[in-house]
Amino acid sequence: MINLRSLDLNLLTVFEAVYEAGSITRAAERLALSVSATSHAMARLRDVCGDELFSRIGQGVQPTPVATRIYPEIRKALDLLRRSIAEARGFDPATSTREFAISIPHPLGPVWALAIREAALEAAPKLVLRFETRTLPVEQTERMRAGTLDLAVDWLPPADDRFVLRKLFDDHLVLVARAGHPRIGPDATAEAIRAECFVRGYRRPGPLSNALTLVAAAADEVSTDWRIEVSEALEIPLVVSRSDLLGYVPASMQKRAVEDFGLAVLPSAVSDVPIPILSIWHETRRSDEGHRWLRDFVAEHVMSLAG
Repeated sequence: MINLRSLDLNLLTVFEAVYEAGSITRAAERLALSVSATSHAMARLRDVCGDELFSRIGQGVQPTPVATRIYPEIRKALDLLRRSIAEARGFDPATSTREFAISIPHPLGPVWALAIREAALEAAPKLVLRFETRTLPVEQTERMRAGTLDLAVDWLPPADDRFVLRKLFDDHLVLVARAGHPRIGPDATAEAIRAECFVRGYRRPGPLSNALTLVAAAADEVSTDWRIEVSEALEIPLVVSRSDLLGYVPASMQKRAVEDFGLAVLPSAVSDVPIPILSIWHETRRSDEGHRWLRDFVAEHVMSLAG
């Protein structure tokens, strides 16, 4: 690996200009340099790369295979540096081309992601937002720590104290059954409910928060006989609507469970336990203006949609 301390990074901007202009002279004009200074810079970069990089053709230059291979990565790195420096002076969502990755394991994650994306197209049309809404996110904490995941909206806080948690709202679970269930209706007793079979979501590995521990204990006391376990919580209302199984869904999706799947809400002690829904990010992003805009934007829309 080359020691970057020995490399003048200005040489890369000269390379970029020559590659895109196809001419030493035009690149010099673009960079406000003399032709001799531009040529000298290219000679220094040729020594570093061990390749001619460009060959003369007519009044211009043609890139070698090596130059063609390294140009995309150099351009990408320079663009990243330019955006970072520009946003250090102030983040403008209307013009920013940054990319952000957001994880929303909540069952309404796909719905929220679509709404946030639609709103961002107006407020920040050049911004790129990438969402994942798996109920069982893969190495979420590690990816936020590494910087490859920018933000999570979740009910399971990380154990690491270097993460910042912002409560968006309190959710809770409600028990649902299909409308017209042959044995269970809105006035069903606890004993009648306990006698039924259930569908449940696969439980994420790792320690639970205090709220989730209480919810899990209350749910286990009632749903003693589960017959189907699903990986995505959004599957629960679908299974319930097509069977006599009962299941728990977040209260924030109760309206959709009733209207879209024709489910009935049943009495349950689990509904008394609040589950904080959190916005989570690593503390190294605390002073990042672009990230501050992102987390405020996401929080505003999630709280609005949940309400």
